[in-house]
Amino acid sequence: MDAWREIVGWAGSALLIVSILQPTISRLRWLNLGASLLLMGYNLLLGSAPMVALNITLILINCWYLFVHIRRGRTKTAPTLEPREAS
Repeated sequence: MDAWREIVGWAGSALLIVSILQPTISRLRWLNLGASLLLMGYNLLLGSAPMVALNITLILINCWYLFVHIRRGRTKTAPTLEPREAS
């Protein structure tokens, strides 16, 4: 059981990092939702109520914004880090 618990925790952490690197907001939200679900499960296994509450909150936030984006039928691209041209 301990090995599976650790796998869930590491997978959730890795997915969280990958989600932050996404160029579109909708992809970030979907991956972050998956990460929050994994991390909520991990924290439930650990018995960490504050972290479970945090992940439930993040799940609700991600679901809300995904609902809004899907309803509007558009996704926004995250700002790029490309330098601006000199005027």
